[in-house]
Amino acid sequence: MLTTVLKSVLIISFMLILPGNVSAAEDRPKPIDKVTLLGLDLTQSDLDSVRQQLWDIGGFKQARSTVRQRNVDKFFAVSRFKDSYYVEFRYDNAGKVTSAYQLFEYRTIEFQNRRTPVQTRAVALEIMKQIGQPTQVLRKGWGGMPDYNAYIWKNDLMTVEVDREGSEILGNVFVKYTVNRDPYFVADKDKPQ
Repeated sequence: MLTTVLKSVLIISFMLILPGNVSAAEDRPKPIDKVTLLGLDLTQSDLDSVRQQLWDIGGFKQARSTVRQRNVDKFFAVSRFKDSYYVEFRYDNAGKVTSAYQLFEYRTIEFQNRRTPVQTRAVALEIMKQIGQPTQVLRKGWGGMPDYNAYIWKNDLMTVEVDREGSEILGNVFVKYTVNRDPYFVADKDKPQ
């Protein structure tokens, strides 16, 4: 009888502990290279998947100057993501994403639900929800203007940077995602051309 009571207590204690561990595992931040931009995993994306994803979610208009280009795409927000001025993707010779750049408008309601200037901290907090604390926080400012914080996440595969244009407090906030790939593209001999 004692063993059945002990088994019951153990089973109940495991049931109580298990949900806490599952939620803790879900709350754990992902590695830096698993950050997403508009639903895209940048380390795995290429030109075709970027264009298809932005077409599927809608709200973007591709710049006419980049429609026929194979090394850069620039998309302007027209409705759904009006808080971003534009999103730019750069590609290597194989069509894989090498960097992405998202520029926010000066005033937006995306982060604080009121038309106030965008702060680098507010943008960084959104990224922290995905990949955790930044690896580096820099205090920037020059020319007598007030200082602000710039945030950087970096590992061997990816660098994510939240900063302001011109490194000054009045510059628009941007997020730059850089995929740390080998800059020299080598063709795979096994693939048919």
